[in-house]
Amino acid sequence: MRWMMRCLALAHFAWGGLLLLTAAYFGVSAFRTLPHLSSGTIWTNLPVVVVLAAFYALPLGTVGFWMIVLGRWAWTMRPRLRLALLVTHGVLLLPGSLAVIVGVHSMRTAERSTESGGGLLSPVAALPLALGVPVLILALCSIAAARTLQPYAGDDRARHNR
Repeated sequence: MRWMMRCLALAHFAWGGLLLLTAAYFGVSAFRTLPHLSSGTIWTNLPVVVVLAAFYALPLGTVGFWMIVLGRWAWTMRPRLRLALLVTHGVLLLPGSLAVIVGVHSMRTAERSTESGGGLLSPVAALPLALGVPVLILALCSIAAARTLQPYAGDDRARHNR
């Protein structure tokens, strides 16, 4: 059991770090466009750039931070780990599944487009799969691992079941 939770923690650390790096990239990229904006001064363009950076970087950074927190909880076997894993990865099943469905549909469409002489952007069709498959694998593995954990004694559901 311990090695399984350690592997799960490492997967959460890796995924969280990747999301934090992606958020940092989007945030820095938004601020790097500031000198190249043609209308207005830097001070009039700054609010737009800050909103743009927050719009792209904040959700990714928040999810990345939470993945690292979950990884830390899995490493130390915190009492509420089971509930946190089930809720977090239960929610992540939907976007992961949708990304895989969209990716499969996009790959089929790209194949048809290539057969008819088009298909210049066909490699872009693999992006939803490249993002959705790891999310789905991590979610399913986390839910399976959470189902093997014993419920926390202080949890309301555990008290109710006694």
